[in-house]
Amino acid sequence: TTEQYLTNTCVDVKVKDLTPATKGHCLVVQVYALGHVTEKPRYDGSVVRIVEATVGDETGTVVLSARNGQIQLLDVGRVLVIRNANADVYNGFLRLNVTQWGKIAPHPDGIASTPNAPSSINTVNNISSVEYELVPLDDDHGDDHNATHT
Repeated sequence: TTEQYLTNTCVDVKVKDLTPATKGHCLVVQVYALGHVTEKPRYDGSVVRIVEATVGDETGTVVLSARNGQIQLLDVGRVLVIRNANADVYNGFLRLNVTQWGKIAPHPDGIASTPNAPSSINTVNNISSVEYELVPLDDDHGDDHNATHT
């Protein structure tokens, strides 16, 4: 089933463990703050609704970029299970996002292997406040890049 696939393909991590350009993360986080809904037109004429929410656990917070149907699950204080998420750099800062291959669900989600809800939120360690930039690596090809934080 899809649930088995999602639980078998992602690795349980804490917020502090997220690094740029990584995929397949599973987290249990609590919604700490919500931004405003923005609407972005797409090339095909449809509109994508996006909300940036600060979510976190005992180890830190990160900004989650939620789209369309994911937005309805975001309420301050609600605990969420995020499966198969990506950690990407957007405008120089780390963002967590869940593509069509992942899922956001309320906690508990009925899956035995799902970790417990966070006991608190560490708002001091906001990993989305660290700025990253692409830095060329010195190598034989000269075309590889690596994200480093500044």
